[in-house]
Amino acid sequence: MVEKIKRNNTNFQNFLHNLMAPLGAIILTMILGFLLVSVISEQPVLAYRELLFANFDSLNNFAMFLNRATPLVLISLGITFAFRAGVFNVGGEGQLFAGAITTSLIGILFSSLPAFLLFPFAILTGITAGALVGWVPGILKVKLGVDEVVVTLMLNTIVLLFTSYLVNQVIRDTTAYGAVSWELPKHIWLPDIPGIPDATSGFLIALLLTILSWLIMFRTKWGAEVRSAGTNLRYAESIGIAAGKRVVTAMLIAGGLAGCAGSLYVLGIGHRFEQNFSPEYGLIALTCALLARVHPVASLFTALFYASLLNGAAYMQISTEVPRSLVILLTGLLVLLMTARLKRNSSSAQTFDAF
Repeated sequence: MVEKIKRNNTNFQNFLHNLMAPLGAIILTMILGFLLVSVISEQPVLAYRELLFANFDSLNNFAMFLNRATPLVLISLGITFAFRAGVFNVGGEGQLFAGAITTSLIGILFSSLPAFLLFPFAILTGITAGALVGWVPGILKVKLGVDEVVVTLMLNTIVLLFTSYLVNQVIRDTTAYGAVSWELPKHIWLPDIPGIPDATSGFLIALLLTILSWLIMFRTKWGAEVRSAGTNLRYAESIGIAAGKRVVTAMLIAGGLAGCAGSLYVLGIGHRFEQNFSPEYGLIALTCALLARVHPVASLFTALFYASLLNGAAYMQISTEVPRSLVILLTGLLVLLMTARLKRNSSSAQTFDAF
């Protein structure tokens, strides 16, 4: 009993140690950012106030904050599955666009179907499209040893160019300006969150998927096998784990979650496909997952943090004329600080994974 208490105490201390690293990086980044704002603005306190807290000034601002966070949460969850399986997935953007364009096509082409048929059909096809884009680098890595970074980057370009063709030549709304599709039928729009007008209920779906992802990754045999495959593929296979299948399945889930993000965007936020709807959500979500140490629950909070910065940057620029590109600088600085973390021993890493 005494040994068990000591071991639990040590595990908890190691967990706190691992938790302090990303928090310390965030705090240091914000301090350095404030010093920079102080140099270029006469109102640094107001600028930072707008950056960090303007999202909560009104229900409208808060709704925009939740809408911004929704795709970040889902894509970062998908990247977490991929990273845990040992795949460096930088294809979130392509998987996002695949889901968004597929849901838009289905919604427009089959708009006469009743909602109880069209809604699940549209969202499931969007998820499937994202999953297929995620499946390609997974199967190529397992079967042929092809580098997944190269494949996912190439797929991003292919998918974005293909969606550009579709939205300009096939489903373009000729009455609107720019590369946008026809509006999806209103009977399949996602409802708002009760009490928060204009906040898509897709955020509630993202919360549920966060909990489900944690349960799958850390409370199931399948999740343990995925993490084993990601740690050492050959060793996992030598002890009877179908490691290759686990890697491919993890990439299917990663792509499916990103595709789900695209589907929820067009169903709940944009209500149509727009070629420039993403401010590089895939790249930002990659940063969120890394900052969260590829942990599903932590990814939720890092995605919320980044969403607040992205929206707050616009309010900051309006109020103080501090350029919103400052957030890009802070993002790069945060990644730099996270990659410069102290070396951890293996026991503390396993302790962090246990949560």
